[in-house]
Amino acid sequence: MAPWISIISAFAGLLAGGAVTYLTSRAQLRIEAEHAYDRSLRDLRLPHYQRLFHLTERIPREWWPSSIPSKTELFAMREAFHDWYFSKQAGGMFLSQAARETYSLLQSEIQSAANRLPSDVALLANDDAVKIRQRASALRHQLSADLGVAQQPRERWTVPRDVPPLS
Repeated sequence: MAPWISIISAFAGLLAGGAVTYLTSRAQLRIEAEHAYDRSLRDLRLPHYQRLFHLTERIPREWWPSSIPSKTELFAMREAFHDWYFSKQAGGMFLSQAARETYSLLQSEIQSAANRLPSDVALLANDDAVKIRQRASALRHQLSADLGVAQQPRERWTVPRDVPPLS
């Protein structure tokens, strides 16, 4: 009877080990496939995000008094963003949901500010300039976050710790 018990326990161990190996391998393959997809999507987004990031240079952190845009310039700026979104390269198609929402808010803010100006040569009001700059900054931050270029390393051991002062 002893040989049968060892054969049955060996067979049960083999089945249990095979099941555990199958489940962990399957989970690992799924994680690797998701990671590969994320990497390829990031690589596809990169040139489009670079171009959009470059377009946002028209909205600096602060406009010089001599460079405050007029109504005509605001509409040209909005049109440049629109052209990027719907161009042959279809830049807008690669935006994440959060980036798309931020982009739309920027476009709406530019449109609203331009519509409030009485003439084509009227300059942007300071309150509207602040709102547009905030929206553009939020878009730049979202683009960086989507690409993962503004994140701390995920491994705890790579993040520098505070060193206590010597006593």
